[in-house]
Amino acid sequence: MLLSKFRFFFLLATLSLCIYPNRGLTTEFDRVDKRVISLNSLGADIVSKLDNDSLVGIPGSSLLKKDDKFAGKVIVSEGRMPPSLEKIIKLKPSLVIGSEGFHDKILDKLADLNIETLKTNTKSINQLEILIKDLAFYLNKNPSSVNENIKSCYFNTSKDRGSAVILASTKPLLSPNSNSWAGKLLDRFNFDNISKDLESKTEFKGYVNLSPEIILKKKPSKIIVISFPGMNQNSLLANPMLKKIIDSNNNEIVTFNYYGLINPGSLKTINSACMKLSNI
Repeated sequence: MLLSKFRFFFLLATLSLCIYPNRGLTTEFDRVDKRVISLNSLGADIVSKLDNDSLVGIPGSSLLKKDDKFAGKVIVSEGRMPPSLEKIIKLKPSLVIGSEGFHDKILDKLADLNIETLKTNTKSINQLEILIKDLAFYLNKNPSSVNENIKSCYFNTSKDRGSAVILASTKPLLSPNSNSWAGKLLDRFNFDNISKDLESKTEFKGYVNLSPEIILKKKPSKIIVISFPGMNQNSLLANPMLKKIIDSNNNEIVTFNYYGLINPGSLKTINSACMKLSNI
């Protein structure tokens, strides 16, 4: 089993992109004290690249802990624990960013306290560009330097790369359709995603249940398997479900990290996923 159902739901829920602000972002650029907290790693990464001094609070993400520029930031959430309302209020933020559908409860509490909030829900590169632009506008910064961090997402997007399927989980057997971040990336790089038009009837929005028979019938030229943090590569490829659906004469197996393709994670992981997709 690649991932337990509960763990996959938790990780999937951290996706972040398209913007749904609870209040309009301020246009008062003469207000010097911009203090931003991000409850998701992508928001924190974008803000840090625009104006690292304005970023005061971050999630306890492994992606951020690897980067020295986040060393002095206050961690307001850790693991599966909800963000600390007390820590957030103590930091006196001018804006708190969180993931729509995952941080709604605490963002609504903060909005009731007249703290400006921004809900995000990542589903495409175009929406990512809007998020970068809006945060740059809020911080009175130029977004072009941030967009440079995802330059691989503009490479070779017209090349026909044949049919593909992403296996985000094998128990249940889940694959993204075109209403997900992963599905949109496959569309962007001109893969014929065999699950793109299937209707999602699972609790994981944008993901569909596939049967092994569908994969065997469609014979995708590439089967993309997701490697999750801490997962052993050998055990991943030895999964019994993979052996059941792989046809060595028709399928090429490609592994991708969870961050970048399933969960955007950060600008770096997004760029890496785009680079890999452009080269296969």
